Amino acid sequence: MAMATVKVPCVSFRSQLKKRCLLYPQRSFSALKSATRTATPPSTSKASTTSGQASATTSSNASRKSSIKNEKKAKKALTATDSTEAQLKQIESMMNMANTSNLFPTMDMWGTKLVTLDVEIPRDASLRMLFTNPGAFWHAKQHNFSNWLKNTFSMYTIAKARAFTGVNHDFRFSHLFLPRTWRQLGNVTSHSSASWLAPIRRIAMDNYLAIGRAIADKDEATLKALTTADHATKVNKIVRTRKPGEVWQWKVLSDVSDKALFQDKSLFRPLAISPGATIVSIRSGEVYVAKEPPKRGNRLVIHALVKFETTQELKVFTKQGQPVDAKSTEPHNVVEYLVLEKVGWYDNTWQVRDQIYK
Repeated sequence: MAMATVKVPCVSFRSQLKKRCLLYPQRSFSALKSATRTATPPSTSKASTTSGQASATTSSNASRKSSIKNEKKAKKALTATDSTEAQLKQIESMMNMANTSNLFPTMDMWGTKLVTLDVEIPRDASLRMLFTNPGAFWHAKQHNFSNWLKNTFSMYTIAKARAFTGVNHDFRFSHLFLPRTWRQLGNVTSHSSASWLAPIRRIAMDNYLAIGRAIADKDEATLKALTTADHATKVNKIVRTRKPGEVWQWKVLSDVSDKALFQDKSLFRPLAISPGATIVSIRSGEVYVAKEPPKRGNRLVIHALVKFETTQELKVFTKQGQPVDAKSTEPHNVVEYLVLEKVGWYDNTWQVRDQIYK
């Protein structure tokens, strides 16, 4: 029996690979490799639902964050707009005030309530302190130097505005090159009669004496004229809380004449007697900022801190003339620091507005 023999063609691996690449030219090895990496295995309906929820949650969080960012940007824009509108309204109100001051000349639109300027009491800086407490000595020196700088600048501002009371001085910029000008600007504590502050010292002492007598005599009209509203409230409280049956007699025993106020002091010749009133600090500021200058005076508000050093006597009697306390009637030295104010566009005198304690 003869068996039939079937010949199977022998195909090599190289030919098979070449044929596959020709039939599928897009699916190269690198493409297949990348497809294998990016291909996701088949998942059930539950997995697909979970992934859908996760993607939805992610998209909602992203949208929420973007909405919060948009809200913050909108708020910042509104804040900037509000601040700009507030500034514009403030400028508009100031312009209205300037126009109103022209329409109503009897109304003072710039007479607003002011705080006391930064007048300062000088600190003790004796040479003895340099050896006993050097830290306090140098701190006092710095404090006094700062006060001197502010005093000098304020004096220059007052001189430029020609606002010194009782002084007719035509100040010019060229005067700054003269040594005598700096002797005036840099020496507010001067007791000389030629000082630009000499008339103010005389007025300060006269008003101080008048206020003391008005307190003793219950003269509220004088107190109102010589003090500002805030200080008048404090002084009137002393007057009204006094016992109704008491009679006060107040007197200054020390010399307060021009001979004591105006003395020439030098390095080798100290003051013979206490001057009574000494300006230790002065500040000035341009408060009247209307377009047109004031009809009288100047634009400045000046605060001067005056040291009053006197010997006083206060006697308190009953209606029958009997002394209430004999010990209190003895003379005693009194040192007070009072802040006097002068509003440049008001036709009034210097007024006491505050008291500072050392």
